[in-house]
Amino acid sequence: MKNITNAVRLHLNKRESFFGVPLYILGMGAVISVVIALTFQRFGSEPGTPDYIEGAQANGGLVWAVTGYLGYYGVQSVATTFPFALALGTTRRAYVAGTAIANALLAGYITAVLAVLLGLELLTDHWFFGLYLTDVMWLGYGNVGWLITIAFLGLFSVLSLGGLFAAAWVRFGSKGSIALALILGLLLAVALLVFAPNLIDIIAGFRPWMGVLAAVLAAGLSVTGTWLLMRRAAVR
Repeated sequence: MKNITNAVRLHLNKRESFFGVPLYILGMGAVISVVIALTFQRFGSEPGTPDYIEGAQANGGLVWAVTGYLGYYGVQSVATTFPFALALGTTRRAYVAGTAIANALLAGYITAVLAVLLGLELLTDHWFFGLYLTDVMWLGYGNVGWLITIAFLGLFSVLSLGGLFAAAWVRFGSKGSIALALILGLLLAVALLVFAPNLIDIIAGFRPWMGVLAAVLAAGLSVTGTWLLMRRAAVR
């Protein structure tokens, strides 16, 4: 247990990357969303109308911005801390477990920030001028329970997937991460080919629990894959 705790603390030592940068990115995404919302309003879009709300709730600015950063963070956190962890005497199993816990803490931290933003957004009637940041379809249409579930599992799965790519790099070098990307891309292409005739119906019938299930599977497979790769990875 001590080794796992040490691995968690190793990740938490990057305080700026862990606590600060996600807030900067959320702030930047919010500023961009404000500019876009005001631009549409200047062109005649009227806040509160059904068409305006439907379009505004498609805003995924905050979601995609922080997701992109966490994908990068998941890669670099594993790639840079793995040698130090082993040098400090942490076992590979403990390191993978500690990394998963650290990822869960980071996902929980950002989820809490998003939940607070949703509360403020609803309390101020969408920031007093029809701005939709967290009351969007990507985060459960203003339902705090769905936001917490979707955000936490989604962010954790992205972090875990980033760690899997880092583990492939640590194990096999650049060829490993490239091969993993090709394999995942091929699987996605095959899935699209198989489901293409029914894709519109699948999208129309999509339910939030399906996304939750997909995130759980992605996170579980990523953590398992990271452990399998790390078992024989050389310390670089």
